Amino acid sequence: MNGHTVLIVDDEPSIVDVWTRILFVAGYDVLCAADANEALRMLNATRVTVAICGVYLPGASGLWIADMIREQYPATAIVLASGDPLVPPGEALRPAVVAYIVKPVSREQLLTTVRTGVAWSLEKTRVH
Repeated sequence: MNGHTVLIVDDEPSIVDVWTRILFVAGYDVLCAADANEALRMLNATRVTVAICGVYLPGASGLWIADMIREQYPATAIVLASGDPLVPPGEALRPAVVAYIVKPVSREQLLTTVRTGVAWSLEKTRVH
């Protein structure tokens, strides 16, 4: 493995399964959470390089978990994911949000987005 952990926070099992397989084959350690509370427990237990957060989750939204990640884990890159292509620009431009992806996502787009997140996280780690 490449030493980077990606956390997928999404309540769509088929998407989580596909993304997990793609990222695992590419050499990433992958954690999965179906909601924001489970994601926070995982973040407390493991250093996460990139968190891919579904915007619409049961309970607290992906935007809420993105805010928590930004406050508590400032070197973790955040990718917002949604089936809605019309994200308000203010959401996509939140600090620490390195990308906004629209489902379904191609394998190459997912990998490129995660590589961007890893580079961002490494830069943040160097700065602090």
